[in-house]
Amino acid sequence: MEFTIERGAAQPLYGQIAQEVRRRIRNGALPVGTRLPTVRELAAQLGVTRLTVHSAYEELQSGGWVEATVGRGTFVAQQLNPLESSDLGSELSARGLLNDMIRMAMMPGMRSLAMADAAHEFYPTREFARAVSDVIESGPSIYGYPSSQGDPLLRTVLAEILHERGVRAAPDELLITSGATHGLSLIAQTLARTGDTVLVEGPSYLGALNVFATQGLRLVEVPMDADGMVVDALPALIEQHQPRFIYTVPTFHNPVGVCLSPARRTALVELAARTRVPIVEDDIYGWLALEGTSPPALKRDDHASMVVYVGSFSKILLPGLRIGYVAASPTLIARLCLMRQANDLAGPTLLQRAMALYLQRGRLTTHLRRVLPHYRERRDALLTAMTRHFPSDMRWTEPHGGFCVWVQLPAEVRPTDLYLAGIERGVAFAPGDFFYASAAPAPHMRLSFSTQTPAVLTEAVTVLGELLGTQIARRTFTRRTATDVVPLV
Repeated sequence: MEFTIERGAAQPLYGQIAQEVRRRIRNGALPVGTRLPTVRELAAQLGVTRLTVHSAYEELQSGGWVEATVGRGTFVAQQLNPLESSDLGSELSARGLLNDMIRMAMMPGMRSLAMADAAHEFYPTREFARAVSDVIESGPSIYGYPSSQGDPLLRTVLAEILHERGVRAAPDELLITSGATHGLSLIAQTLARTGDTVLVEGPSYLGALNVFATQGLRLVEVPMDADGMVVDALPALIEQHQPRFIYTVPTFHNPVGVCLSPARRTALVELAARTRVPIVEDDIYGWLALEGTSPPALKRDDHASMVVYVGSFSKILLPGLRIGYVAASPTLIARLCLMRQANDLAGPTLLQRAMALYLQRGRLTTHLRRVLPHYRERRDALLTAMTRHFPSDMRWTEPHGGFCVWVQLPAEVRPTDLYLAGIERGVAFAPGDFFYASAAPAPHMRLSFSTQTPAVLTEAVTVLGELLGTQIARRTFTRRTATDVVPLV
């Protein structure tokens, strides 16, 4: 299989390879069952890295074009049922970016700074396995139909633990969900209808934007600065758009990393009480203070029951468990339970009860005490490497908690172009454009430090620094060339 690739093109090399293989499968040049060259062979033929070819083959396999068998090789699929995935050479969508971020994080050899996740080497697997074993030994009742509101013991234990975040919620004011995203979906379905307006921060958490947009909600952005959401902008927006709720990540914001200032926290809660517009508080990073203590949740001062509090154990413990929670008034919890029943009835009691035992035994405190110093070390390594290898005039946030650093790129750099170039060099990040509900006002990227060691973070930033220098020089040269041309008259 011989073909050429265009170096320097907007479409990444692995995307060009995958696109050419798809074209040849479509026109019959590569019949069903044809064996493709090995990764080593094709990399040598095209003069690219093995990672580039591996990425192309993985994209083809995930799309249903080829089948790979260990020890035999890669073949054109016997039953072609290709799923057209988003080509990174074309415009990325927010949903496509989520898929790509997950895929890149699992790709061998990829140094991914795209996912703001708990590091797998810190998972408390042994302690949680003991809790699971104890639940299994407790008897067959654990396998019956569960409560839609969630395991009673977990809600009881969780109510006690949430006191540390300032949340005073009784067990009947809690709903256990399949992760925070599930909680956001239930809230959106309950509080709003297709076409309704929701106020979100600009930028905001990509997953929440995806949930709200999928449900047909109209998203209006509230500006942010170093002190978080600009609360003073809300009264005019509320009067103009009549939103169903305000969505915010006030503590260790994703993607920016900042915290809403104390004065703005007070003003926001008072505004919600006065206007009767609910606040949906996403506190998923609230436990992850890397310096000092986290600001208390907005829910602490919610005397009018206008704050709907959302949290999860995905970032601090085990993301695969998909255990999140919502704290709200009993009336709203009852409505959310009805929506939960219509969606998936309930969550798995086995895992919820195991989480209850894990928390009841005080394991969360021990776990956080163990892992937070490692996350702090990784944050510091990332910031140090950026100072050394990024252009001196670039700016970024320095978070005191959470996993995200928000980087403002030079005006000459296009985030998507830098993303594609980074993938070719084995480095992934999250382009900033996709964290906005509307057009991004300036180019940014989000770098997440949690899943990589200090050494890998330094390697990745070194590569990004080189790519930034190249793109800035290329665009500056192009602009000057166009400006310096003197017409002959």
